[in-house]
Amino acid sequence: MNEMLSSRQIMILVLLFMVGTTILVVPSSLANEAKQNAWILQIVGTSIGLLFLALYILIFKRNKGLNLFQMNERLFGRWLGKGISLLIAFAIMIICAQVLFYIGTFITTQIMPDTPTEAIHVLFIITAMLGANFGIANLARTAEIFFPWIILLFVMFILLIMPEVKPEMLLPIGELEGMSLIRGTLQVVNYSYLPLFITFAAFNSTLVWKPGIGKAFVIGGLLSGIFLMILVLVSTMVLGPANSETQIYPTYVLARKINVGNFLQRIEVIVAFLWFIFVYFKLTLYFYAMMTGFGEVFQLPNQGKILCFPLGMITSVLSLVVYPNFVYKTKWDTTTWTSEAILLGLLYPLLMLCMTTYKNKKASVIT
Repeated sequence: MNEMLSSRQIMILVLLFMVGTTILVVPSSLANEAKQNAWILQIVGTSIGLLFLALYILIFKRNKGLNLFQMNERLFGRWLGKGISLLIAFAIMIICAQVLFYIGTFITTQIMPDTPTEAIHVLFIITAMLGANFGIANLARTAEIFFPWIILLFVMFILLIMPEVKPEMLLPIGELEGMSLIRGTLQVVNYSYLPLFITFAAFNSTLVWKPGIGKAFVIGGLLSGIFLMILVLVSTMVLGPANSETQIYPTYVLARKINVGNFLQRIEVIVAFLWFIFVYFKLTLYFYAMMTGFGEVFQLPNQGKILCFPLGMITSVLSLVVYPNFVYKTKWDTTTWTSEAILLGLLYPLLMLCMTTYKNKKASVIT
């Protein structure tokens, strides 16, 4: 029972995971689609994302006591289920490598340009390996410890940047084209909501489905949407739509503009520290899901913890080649990732829901 998670822990993990890598880049991508109305895209994306969470909760509840990879074997048969699980485990490995790439690129371009990217990747993957090896319950308790500090730093950041806010930057309101609305909403859903299924389903067996658990998923998803909407609003009102669109890391640039009495300046480390916490938990949850997947496929004890070190090293090396260059990364994120996210976060869960309904009805008829 020590591995069981509380509703509060689930809420915090959902929030940290969904904000994740989007905290620095989402204002730029949404501003590119809707200029000063980027915050509207975040609201629409959050509303649709909550519907996806409802779908995931339904699947989790109907497969109590099973993680994602055990669900595959139950619903699709042993060999087909193992094949699907293996593909998902490899897909999560690639996603882990991409997250590591984001970390290394940010640090080497903004903070420590003389530091080798390989060293940064190795350091981060080691911390993720340790977190995953200690188990999901310990990771959740760690998230509880960090959560108050995250809220404090975020509120502090928003309050300090308020003197630079220019509300007129949000005008005119409501100028949105149909395709921009669709593309922007897809970006919000793709990065924040759709990856949640394959990650959190990996430890569904540790959830005791009391009434508050489903509510915790929804609250976590809603808070993450509010968190990101505030960032998009502030970015637009301080930098302006044009600058928000052209900056790679607009939230980090925001922090550089903090100037209180010509004394409190250059505290962008606040944003960097926040981002490191968010990305750490996102990377570790991905890594835990990958490790569990390979462990289930090859029937290894302790959820595949014996594979922790080799998987970490493979992921670290893969992160150096997963994106050959920045142009390739941009094209992948806007085209291939959209298709992959929809496959893993919409079509696959819908298929699982259909198979779960069929299996449960079949079992009820037999009994």
